[in-house]
Amino acid sequence: MIRSLFFILVLLLAGRVAAAETVPAPALAGDWQIDLARSTELSPWKDYVLHVKIAGDAVTMDRELAWASRQFSDSMTVNIGRTNTVPVVMWPENRHLGAYISDTHTKEVRADLLDDGRILRLSTDLVLETQQGSRSVNILSDYKISASGTQLTLTELRSTRNRPVVYIFNRVTPK
Repeated sequence: MIRSLFFILVLLLAGRVAAAETVPAPALAGDWQIDLARSTELSPWKDYVLHVKIAGDAVTMDRELAWASRQFSDSMTVNIGRTNTVPVVMWPENRHLGAYISDTHTKEVRADLLDDGRILRLSTDLVLETQQGSRSVNILSDYKISASGTQLTLTELRSTRNRPVVYIFNRVTPK
């Protein structure tokens, strides 16, 4: 009897450890609205809503960017623990720079979980086309959930910038 209970306990613990390695903390899932006053300038956008969905080891991130009547949305699904080839329509982050996604219209995204699932780290490699020619760019993005679960901080380190880009989001509560 005791041996059976011990065996069941070991199986349950092994299942929890395996799940913790592949599934992001549930706190990451949900809808997030940017706090412009606390974030790096979004030029050329004035609004940013992030929707995060989790299914198994897949994380889907839908972005809605807007400024007045100009709007852009995209979606990306990545699997934790591997490099994903993701289609890209355009690179909306800094349109005023004259940098555009390459003709491949893809980016390579490595997704990993850190700090017991509190941080989702994406390492993105893409090629941008500029007036000076093609430019390989790496973007390291950390999505970190606050202890309260009400704030999401996105810190981006871009190989083309000396300073990090920091976006602060507040959880959107359903109405």
